Amino acid sequence: MGPGPPKPGDMRPRNRRTVGAVGVVAGVALALVAVMSLALDAISAEQAVAIATPGIVLIISGLIVATLPDPETGRRLGFRAGVSAGSLLGRWRAGFRSARDGQLPRSNEPSNNEAELRVR
Repeated sequence: MGPGPPKPGDMRPRNRRTVGAVGVVAGVALALVAVMSLALDAISAEQAVAIATPGIVLIISGLIVATLPDPETGRRLGFRAGVSAGSLLGRWRAGFRSARDGQLPRSNEPSNNEAELRVR
């Protein structure tokens, strides 16, 4: 007897592009069978649509699986996008605050008026 079913850490992850490609190929094959059967007048048009519909679903889902990143990559890319969007939002808010006050954004160096006030 074997040690039992494999643990999730022991299983090799499948390549998402391979799984997507298999889905697309299966969908295309199913759609071709439906079209050829209809052309040979072996089935009716309703039956051809019933056979081709799962093929279309397989094609679309295979393309989606092949193009979308895996969850780990998606989280990493999403975090990076969130960080850059947050810093951009901070810059926009600072720009809008200074534009609302009628002033240009302030720099770290004191302006001439502030330097004159400190001298007095």
